[in-house]
Amino acid sequence: MKKLLSTLTLLALGATAVSGCASGAPAGDQPLRIGVSVYANSSFITQGHEGVDAYAEANDIDVLWQAADFDVNTQATQVEQLINQRVDAILLAPVQPDSLAPQLALAKEKGIPVIAVNAQLDDTSALASSVQPDDVVAGSQAAQMMIDHLGGSGNVVILQGALGSSFEINRTNGMQEAIAKSPGISVLAEDAGNWSRDDSINLTRTWLNSFPGKIDGIIAQNDDMALGALQATREAGLSIPIVGIDGIEDALNAVKDGGMIGTQLQHGRVELAAGLAVAERVAKGESVEPLYTYLMPPVTSDNVDAVIANVVTEKDAFLKGLPALVDANLETGDIANEKQ
Repeated sequence: MKKLLSTLTLLALGATAVSGCASGAPAGDQPLRIGVSVYANSSFITQGHEGVDAYAEANDIDVLWQAADFDVNTQATQVEQLINQRVDAILLAPVQPDSLAPQLALAKEKGIPVIAVNAQLDDTSALASSVQPDDVVAGSQAAQMMIDHLGGSGNVVILQGALGSSFEINRTNGMQEAIAKSPGISVLAEDAGNWSRDDSINLTRTWLNSFPGKIDGIIAQNDDMALGALQATREAGLSIPIVGIDGIEDALNAVKDGGMIGTQLQHGRVELAAGLAVAERVAKGESVEPLYTYLMPPVTSDNVDAVIANVVTEKDAFLKGLPALVDANLETGDIANEKQ
């Protein structure tokens, strides 16, 4: 049975753990041990953790889970600890794309495959595979959703994620591409809400005071920031169109009740479970693709009820079928598919 090991347990484990390699599974009946280091336990990652748990439980994988709280040095230490514990593979959602080169080189030297998930690294030469969303497309979709809602004319503000992360860079690029094709749209301000509701509440309050009556739409690079903006506008007694990315539960409910005009579904349970499935295959010496791409479908009032079923109201049933779904998706290449 899968065992989730805390950071303290991880540090206490001895050097007798099974050595990780890409040439095959651990000897005997020992379960695979796969280390996971994520940039932070955001709402999206917390949702993804559930998918990792479900896939690990069904496939007898021990998961060693750690979160870096958006700190590169913390993540470097975590990866080094996982290497020292001789895990069979490492699933990594990096804090920054230009980080961890020494740790990746060490993992490669020790024969421990590393698989990136959800966030990119600039140098992929040390990676065994990667499972990534198309954040450029997601950013473009979110901006276009707002542009269409405003009829191609209006003033917007943009809540960016933590600056320098791959998904911030790519979503920003996608948004800029869409807006550049719409001369009637003006960007009054853009700044980092750091993927945080609290930070985005405060930043939106500042913008509402700086541009009274001038903001026609708010584009957020994730749903937590969109929800922060929604709270700030409601506190001010305003109704301003807001769009986000990720499709977390609170955002889906906001789309349903009209608080947000839409989001882009990046189902963390599906994406991170796919990452773990790829890591399992690599650890067993099986062939995998160098890159699996998750394309986020847009969510509006037209389809939000169906999305809520998988993400919220029927999530337990969805999780039960998730391991088989992920395995089938890897065979077809459509890793965002949710039709079980």
